[in-house]
Amino acid sequence: MHRSLRLTITLCLLLLAILLGYQRYADYLLNPWTRDGQVRAQVIQITPQVNGQIVELPIRDNQVVKAGDLLFRIDPRPYQAALEDAEAAISGASINVAQAQDELDRGKALTKRDPGVVAQFRLVQLANNLKEAQALKTRAQAVRDSAQLNLEFTEVRASVNGYVTNLELRLGSQAVASRAALALIDRNSFWVHGFFKESELAGMQSGDRAQVTLMTYPDQPLDAVVDSIGWGIAQPDGSPGHNLLPSVSPTFQWIRLAQRVPVRVHLLQVPEDINLRVGTTASVLVSKQEPTEP
Repeated sequence: MHRSLRLTITLCLLLLAILLGYQRYADYLLNPWTRDGQVRAQVIQITPQVNGQIVELPIRDNQVVKAGDLLFRIDPRPYQAALEDAEAAISGASINVAQAQDELDRGKALTKRDPGVVAQFRLVQLANNLKEAQALKTRAQAVRDSAQLNLEFTEVRASVNGYVTNLELRLGSQAVASRAALALIDRNSFWVHGFFKESELAGMQSGDRAQVTLMTYPDQPLDAVVDSIGWGIAQPDGSPGHNLLPSVSPTFQWIRLAQRVPVRVHLLQVPEDINLRVGTTASVLVSKQEPTEP
């Protein structure tokens, strides 16, 4: 009796294992699947807006930073001096505006008491002097605003929560305006690109359920969803050649290989113990939705 029970349990477990194995095999057989997947994220190039020597560098390579954290500081002294000069220029321009206004008011007052005592062209000249002084003051204010911005730009801060990557800056390095100084990976922008054969794209659409398995964590598949499917890929042939005609290299392959098209997959939830890293390998399985009848 006991032997018969053990045999029955063994057979049931064997059938269950065969059923699960077949179901898994059917998933890979009937649904698009690729090992050619990569983890991607938005990489922000941190570019200073002003030139100068780096005098403060509180970060280290591969550090986690929050939006607003100071990444590095450029020597602010030249820009502080420029701001003080601009403020002094505004003070001088304000004095000139006041003087021009007083002269115009005096000329108008004299003309009102004794018409003709001040020539009309002189009044026009005084009015033009006031406008010129006001324009110079406005220009000085614009220079002051620009100097203020440049001073603020000496502090380079993180624009997003992310990871500092490939940091090669050092204290004393020269920051150059409009030249990328370091890379910052946006920690909230990770996705996976699965590169599927073109023969597997028919019927695939945005919203299809997907499963991503990272090579780093082979035993922890992640639930995902198809975000979008690429609309084009670069071709090695067809570029303009002699006489602007397309250059097409001859091919003698017996079998024409299917092209790979990128499919963007959005991860629904990533456990805290899984660290996503740009460029790492992933496998992607897409479960196509059943077509709905009209």
